[in-house]
Amino acid sequence: MLGVLGAVGALTLSGSPAVAVGEGSGDTHCVTVVDGLEPGQKTSRVMSRKCFSGPGAAERADGAVSAAAAGTELMIWSEHANYGGVYDRIYGYDGPCDAAGYAFTPSTWWQQRLSSFQVHGGCNRSYASGPRGNGSFYGQVPYVGNTLNDAVSYIKVWNG
Repeated sequence: MLGVLGAVGALTLSGSPAVAVGEGSGDTHCVTVVDGLEPGQKTSRVMSRKCFSGPGAAERADGAVSAAAAGTELMIWSEHANYGGVYDRIYGYDGPCDAAGYAFTPSTWWQQRLSSFQVHGGCNRSYASGPRGNGSFYGQVPYVGNTLNDAVSYIKVWNG
């Protein structure tokens, strides 16, 4: 199963309108739920997405997690190394990672800012690529490395 995730900034998906959300530096937090990939699809649709900014944004985003409870938390993307700054929690509507996993095409905003991510929900392997190169990871990723820092255009996570 694969999914696609947009991000803080403009979210653009095939067949989906752009969703404008605030850009921040540490005070915007989102919760996104993605559907599983259907046979023949390269991207999945976003089932729901909520972003919160300003004072109490993290607490409001944590409260929105209960609305995503039907899904399994797959990843937490972070703007800075060591999981700091703006974040987006990604949930898989079709359940935990398996060998097929989920694949994400970040929005332009995240492509230019993703520095670290955590994997959950049975996901233990990940692959990221961008204009300067690629990398494979096992477990948590407190820093994507100089080649991928602020330059990730694709991420895949799976259980392997």
